[in-house]
Amino acid sequence: MKTFDIDILICIVPKISPDAPTVGPAVLKSHLLSRGFTCEVKDLNIELYNEMKKNNQEDYFFEKDSVFKTRDLNDLDKNFGEIYNTYEFLFNDWIEFFKKKNPKYIGLSLLSYMSTSVALKLCLLIREHLPDTQIIWGGAEVSPGRAEVVKGYGLLDHFVSGDGEDALVNLMKGDLDSPGVNGGKTQLDDLNTVLVPNYDDIVWENYHDRNHPKPVYITGSRGCVKTCDFCNVFEMWPRYKFRSGEHIANEMITVREKYGRETFMFTDSLINGSMKAFRALLTILADYNNNNPDKKIKWHSQWIVRNKGQSPESDYKLMKESGCVALDVGIESFNERIRYELGKKFTDEDMWWCFKMLNKYQMHHTLLMFVGYPTETNEDHQDTLAKIRLLDKLGYANARSASGRRLIYFSFANTLMLDDGQPLWNKVKDDLDYYNNEFDWKYKDNTLDVRLQRLQEVNDVVQEVTGQEKTWMVKKKIEMIKKSYT
Repeated sequence: MKTFDIDILICIVPKISPDAPTVGPAVLKSHLLSRGFTCEVKDLNIELYNEMKKNNQEDYFFEKDSVFKTRDLNDLDKNFGEIYNTYEFLFNDWIEFFKKKNPKYIGLSLLSYMSTSVALKLCLLIREHLPDTQIIWGGAEVSPGRAEVVKGYGLLDHFVSGDGEDALVNLMKGDLDSPGVNGGKTQLDDLNTVLVPNYDDIVWENYHDRNHPKPVYITGSRGCVKTCDFCNVFEMWPRYKFRSGEHIANEMITVREKYGRETFMFTDSLINGSMKAFRALLTILADYNNNNPDKKIKWHSQWIVRNKGQSPESDYKLMKESGCVALDVGIESFNERIRYELGKKFTDEDMWWCFKMLNKYQMHHTLLMFVGYPTETNEDHQDTLAKIRLLDKLGYANARSASGRRLIYFSFANTLMLDDGQPLWNKVKDDLDYYNNEFDWKYKDNTLDVRLQRLQEVNDVVQEVTGQEKTWMVKKKIEMIKKSYT
């Protein structure tokens, strides 16, 4: 019988941001070690990125990332061949590393569909060179339907869908009927059972600050308190679950002390879903920062607008003291009627209170926006343009922090995409005049041409009042859509 040197090697599969390793594999390592298994984590993503950077090809992670998008094994060589042929040596190095470690299982962590092409190529190579090693897929990208297809090719032994902390342990103990193992999805009932991630295998110097200042990713909650009709977070986590503020703070302080990382990037859909947990977290972090001025903690998260009664000024003051350096605020639309329709039920008054406080306490914030909600009218669009100009008139649009960095950033990055995975689909499908794909559809007077024109106009107004250049992403998006669908 074949003997193995370690129980499992968990690999972070490209492509993801090169700022930091994903948190999931490090958390899983802690849980596996606590149950007596041996485990190592290897970040293939940062290794591929660094090789591309050496060759001045890092744009494949940003502008030319279509090579990573294939999900079909039959098209793998055609779509991914360019990258594989250039970096075949790196894949061979990985296989030699796998052989040296001699694991019983190799776990491939797939964050999104951008990881599928590399995962499929790795499965082919592992099957060829390590036929006795079993392959497990896990991560946000892994759905039972998709994983079963890959199993059908003979490239996959097992998969975990949903929360993996218990499911992976049970799988490795031989319990293949455990929830979340090889079918269905599982969700932890108590996130306070999640252990502090183990980053002992991570070489932090390998990471970059292209998008963020070399953060550590952290997850404080799973799911969302909102039910926005354009979003499918509910499919991944049907119930909103959150960790206590004390539990989150313990992880941040432990990682800060053990690994010297100062900036934490929350992966949550929102950090302020539970105000009780949120305030407890802020209080502990503010106390830590006040008592440790030379090693303060900083954090960045997604955020939802709450009304003044739920988020008084004292909360914003405490956020600043706790180390909040930036927020991604899901405004979605400046129009109050549209926000209520799509599920973001906060008023314009609530929105302006939030802007006032973020500006007063000098916390950077990106406004996550889109144009083209099905019922959006030209009057709604003009309201959006007027509110951008009002932000400028109030002095918010061009406000800067003491360091000179812009406080507010407008991210009108896309038109609304519509597909059958959204609750919105069921609301409008019977009234669509036509539907070609997620970009190209018509609802009454709302056409693709109209949506692209509005996307262009809002970015033009943003540039007019702030000088904020439209990013290459927006320009590329508009050009790509026009070329493909108009």
